[in-house]
Amino acid sequence: TYDDEFRALAQQHPQFTYVPSLSAEPEGSDWSGARGFVHQAAQAHFQGNFAGHKAYLCGPPPMVEACIATLMQGRLFERDIYTEKFLSAADAQGARSPLFKRV
Repeated sequence: TYDDEFRALAQQHPQFTYVPSLSAEPEGSDWSGARGFVHQAAQAHFQGNFAGHKAYLCGPPPMVEACIATLMQGRLFERDIYTEKFLSAADAQGARSPLFKRV
């Protein structure tokens, strides 16, 4: 994981905020941080107000889309949201083009 690297960035750069969140906590975990999906953790941390910030998102398309919706509802403009979507090999096998009709 990149936890150590992100924590170091947050210490070195006061304008960089790192809020790790677990959406699927392992059995017997002693995790004391945020729980839930990334967009929920960000919304709670920033109290739903993202105006004046920039967001850099990288992850599976559903996660990125949920984050974009939350950020824009919190007054972050499209020009301040940077994204990169990726699919795992398993996701790619099940991916369908939006051009195909569901029957």
